[in-house]
Amino acid sequence: MRRCFLACLAFLLAANAWAADTLLVAAGAGYRRPVTQLLEEFTKTTGIRAEASFGNMKQVETQARQNPDIALMIGDRAFLEPMGLAERFQHLGTGKLVLVAARGQALGAIADLREPRFARIAMPDRAKAVYGNAAATCLERLGLAQPLAGRLLEVATVPQVGAYLATGEVDAGFVNRTEALALAGRAGDAIDAPKDCYDPIELSVGVLRGRADGAAGRAFLGYLASPAARKLLERHGM
Repeated sequence: MRRCFLACLAFLLAANAWAADTLLVAAGAGYRRPVTQLLEEFTKTTGIRAEASFGNMKQVETQARQNPDIALMIGDRAFLEPMGLAERFQHLGTGKLVLVAARGQALGAIADLREPRFARIAMPDRAKAVYGNAAATCLERLGLAQPLAGRLLEVATVPQVGAYLATGEVDAGFVNRTEALALAGRAGDAIDAPKDCYDPIELSVGVLRGRADGAAGRAFLGYLASPAARKLLERHGM
C-alpha cells in the first residue's frame, strides 16, 4: 500500500511539474495553421512546451472557462473582450474576409452569388464564429442577405467551410485569408470582401486574468512581438 501511495504521489508531482512547464492556448479554428506553427517555432526557440485547442469562439470561451490551465486565448478582440476573461490584450494582426469559389467556378465579385450556379454557399456560424459574423454582416450591407437566404449553409468553423469547398460540396464559401491561401490549388477563384462590408477584425491575444503570470506565458507574449513571429503571421495573410 505504501509503495502504491508513493508511486501515485510521484506521478502527481511529475504531472504538476509538466503542467507548470507547458503553455496552453485556446484559439479560433480559423487560425489553426498559423497558431500551430507559432507554437512549434516558440518551442524550438525556447524549449518551452506549448499546446493549443481550437474551435469557434463560443467553444474557445467554454474551453477557457472550464480549463484553468489555459493561459491565453487567440481570436477577434470583438469576441474575446465581452467574455470578461482577459485582463489585457496584445494585437497580432488584422483579419480579412475572403469569398472562395469551388473548383471550376468563375468568381469576379460577391454579387455573382446571385447567379443560380451558386446554389450552396457555406459560411461559419454567424453567432459563434468571427468570420461567420463578418460574412453575415457583409451580405446584409451588400443587399444580398435576403436573396441568398435559402442558399446559405452555416457550419461551425472556417476549416469546415474550407473542407466543403475542397470536396466540391458547396459552390462558394466565406473564409478568412489564412484558409483561402491554404485552399490554393484545391478550390477556384478567391476574392477579398470589400473592407467596408464588415467590421474590422482585430486578431488579438487575450491574456487570461491571473493565468499568464508564469515564465511560459511571458515568454510566448514576447515571442509574438518578434520579427520571426511577425513574418510567420504575414505568410498566413495577417
